[in-house]
Amino acid sequence: MKKVLLGLGGLLVLLAAVIVVRAYLAGTDTQVAEVDMPLSITVDAEAAAKRLGEAIQFKTISSQQTADDPDSVDYTAFVDFRNWLAATYPGFHANAEREVVGGYSLLFTWKGSDPSLDPILLMSHIDVVPVIPGTEDYWEEDAFSGKVSDGFIWGRGTIDTKGSLIAMVEATELLMATGYAPKRTIMFAFGHDEEVGGPRGNVAIANLMKERGTRFYWVADEGGVVSDGLLPGVDGLAAMIGVAEKGYVTLKLTAHAKGGHSSMPPKKTAIGRLVTAIDRLQRTPFIPKIDGATEQMVDAITGPSPFRSRLIMANRWLLDDVLISALSVSPTSDAQMRTTIAPTIIEGGSKENVLPPIATAKVNFRVHSRDTIADVVAHVKEAVDDPEVDVEIFNDAREPSFVSNTDTDGYTMLSDAIVASFDAQLIAPYLVVGGTDSRHYSEVADDIYRFIPIVMGKNDMARFHGTNERITVDNMGRAVEFYGRLLEAAGNK
Repeated sequence: MKKVLLGLGGLLVLLAAVIVVRAYLAGTDTQVAEVDMPLSITVDAEAAAKRLGEAIQFKTISSQQTADDPDSVDYTAFVDFRNWLAATYPGFHANAEREVVGGYSLLFTWKGSDPSLDPILLMSHIDVVPVIPGTEDYWEEDAFSGKVSDGFIWGRGTIDTKGSLIAMVEATELLMATGYAPKRTIMFAFGHDEEVGGPRGNVAIANLMKERGTRFYWVADEGGVVSDGLLPGVDGLAAMIGVAEKGYVTLKLTAHAKGGHSSMPPKKTAIGRLVTAIDRLQRTPFIPKIDGATEQMVDAITGPSPFRSRLIMANRWLLDDVLISALSVSPTSDAQMRTTIAPTIIEGGSKENVLPPIATAKVNFRVHSRDTIADVVAHVKEAVDDPEVDVEIFNDAREPSFVSNTDTDGYTMLSDAIVASFDAQLIAPYLVVGGTDSRHYSEVADDIYRFIPIVMGKNDMARFHGTNERITVDNMGRAVEFYGRLLEAAGNK
């Protein structure tokens, strides 16, 4: 027995040594390589900020339109913005062919000298979301003032995503002024209805590309940001490049029961049955896993993480369940590992003393890359397990995107431009939990990347679609530098 115990003790010591050594080795190379990516343009951050401020003043709000009546939006601001863009950036419009698609979306083609090369596509969107009713007075500056003050550009769209749109046009204008001419064609797609799914904007542009037989070398759209303290334990700036995005579906749950007077309720009312169904569903979450884009992210942040965290992340072969449990605590990291379940609307009854015969709920799911819409429906039906509760798809669901490659020219160019422009200490791929217009190009591109050249700290995340949206003037200058480097590298490759 003593020999057995000694043997077990020896194995435990060896196991501990392996775990520690693996964690130590994972932290020996925590810095990204220096990048030689010279900048051929001279960027005036203050001037770029002023022009972004002017762009913000156009109230290009799309999210007030309805699916049945997309023309319920007043598109005057979109036309005014289009005219302002042409007047403000004459070189861009002189050298890149403009097409107006779907009435208000803009497609620009900067033709390269070698037509045999597949073009690249850079994307942003013109439209913005409205100010949340009742929060107008919470804004430090008017949401559509575009005011440049105290080192910030204020207003709706500075982050999402007029900031990047103006930065890429600004950089292109400056590059064109130097006489630079790309070998590879570079295209720009600026949608006017991204915030409502892009049905008449980038859906139409993507279909146009299919009709013309255009296939993109790679596509870049909004997505990840340059994180400043958003990744626990990672010092310095860390850029997150989205290589995939979740799918989307809302299911309608309808519970049935006998109606009647509330003084004589049955054992199961429609509302009670619906509440039970929702409770069962939330008690049956999708199983979390670290795979795909999330696994790539974990691999990337392992080295820079504190040693205690690194012990777990570097030894997933043994401690995967421990890591999953730790990541599940935060809604942000939990969403990276599974399809999420979010009841958002519940309806039933119209009078306090009347039993409704039906009660309904809408439950929103952000579908992980490993799942499908059919998987979600099957999961819900099995979890609810009640023949008196109908489950049906409520909206125009979309499947998860494919996972783009990271060993490509496109990913390398993006990474290098980020490091050179923002001094980022880490580049990590990740899974975008929201939706972007880039998904519409899945049939005409093998690789789609999602990144906004914006530095975001812990206090900034609430500004997405929230109050006091803003970016710094310095950030705007760096964003123009980022696109200047990216455009020149992409055009020469």
